[in-house]
Amino acid sequence: MSSNGPVKATRETLYTADRAELFDNRDRLVRDKWVKIMKLRIVREKLAECYHRESVNHMQNCRVLVERYLKDLPDAQIGGRPPFLP
Repeated sequence: MSSNGPVKATRETLYTADRAELFDNRDRLVRDKWVKIMKLRIVREKLAECYHRESVNHMQNCRVLVERYLKDLPDAQIGGRPPFLP
């Protein structure tokens, strides 16, 4: 197993004969996902502070944070079943 970065979760990488490697793989994937989620949370908190601080001019002065938040949002989604939409 190479340590060149995060490993994509595929059927071939998750179903291995070595159980310890399987659990290490899963733990690394979960850890990477939580790091992305926590980074997004920090950006969201900075964005809320910027909105509060800038009030009227928040559209211009907080644009960089909004773009970063929207760029990172799809990667930081928690997997699972999507919510029920009527």
